[in-house]
Amino acid sequence: MKNILLFCSYLLIVCSCQNENTIKDYSISTKSNMLSEGKVLFSKDDNCYLYDLKITDNFYLFLDEKNDTVLRIYEQDNILQTSISSCRSSEKDKLWKPLFTKEIHAGTEDIAYLVDNNTYYKAITLDANNNNMRINTIKPLKQRNMFSRDFNITTKETFGIPISRDTKCPFYFFNPDSGYYWVDPSPALEKKMPNDVFSYTNTICLNESQNTVVSAYRFTNYVSFYGLDGTLKTTVKFGKTPVIPITTSDPNKIDIRNTSKCFTYICGTAKYVYCLYEGSSDFTNQSKIVVFQWDGKHINTWQANRNLQAIAVDKNDKYILAISRNKNDGQDIIRYYLSDH
Repeated sequence: MKNILLFCSYLLIVCSCQNENTIKDYSISTKSNMLSEGKVLFSKDDNCYLYDLKITDNFYLFLDEKNDTVLRIYEQDNILQTSISSCRSSEKDKLWKPLFTKEIHAGTEDIAYLVDNNTYYKAITLDANNNNMRINTIKPLKQRNMFSRDFNITTKETFGIPISRDTKCPFYFFNPDSGYYWVDPSPALEKKMPNDVFSYTNTICLNESQNTVVSAYRFTNYVSFYGLDGTLKTTVKFGKTPVIPITTSDPNKIDIRNTSKCFTYICGTAKYVYCLYEGSSDFTNQSKIVVFQWDGKHINTWQANRNLQAIAVDKNDKYILAISRNKNDGQDIIRYYLSDH
């Protein structure tokens, strides 16, 4: 009897500790702190369209979908010069519709990772001394029939979001031995959302060392945190009132053009995950950047002085690099320095 009582006491203590460390679903205020004014580092005219970016220790990397040059690399200490290295779609090391991956790499210095043509996981290695670039294929992806975006590659699985959405599942992960596993959305979302699977459009970022995948939604103001096994940890609502997608005359179809755009981009560092928030239907609002720890705890919300299309954060969480449209139908690259979180 004594042993049973001791065992029950042990279980009570363990469960109490687990409950104390678990963050349940919660809402956060939309109140924000202004970012620094920001400095425009350089601009591009409408002959280019930069759609993604990465920061390494010494370089800034950009992907361009409108020009023959698909990868542009700039030295941080000499940002005003023409890109010191580039990769064209017609060259030997050509890239075709590349996407930077979103997983967090610790101590990678001047290495960036991307998925090329939805097929090859590649590493871009940069030499800060000679301004040289080398692109190596790490491995071909196995799920060639699943055209995806927001790739996150771990030591065991590939995580991604299908481009052609036919399910409300926010993402999948793929293991060559066991195949696909589709992750269910949070019940908090399913209670509010229309039946149209496009209302679950989202963006994801992963931190393997923190055992966490974060899913931020485009047409509603929710962010969900998952374990790498697909287990839902917590869901956070940005603001008191849920943003519900507008439906068309068909109640099962959403009006994408007139529905408010919420979380449009996501990136992370070893310590934090940064979720870019829009808040209008036509991309006219000044953007907000909602910052969380990887366990789901809200840390801060920053207010930018203009609308931002995509962001990257240096590995020490000192500044944000952003792509933003300008008044000349081109784009500005802006750097915002962060005060302590």
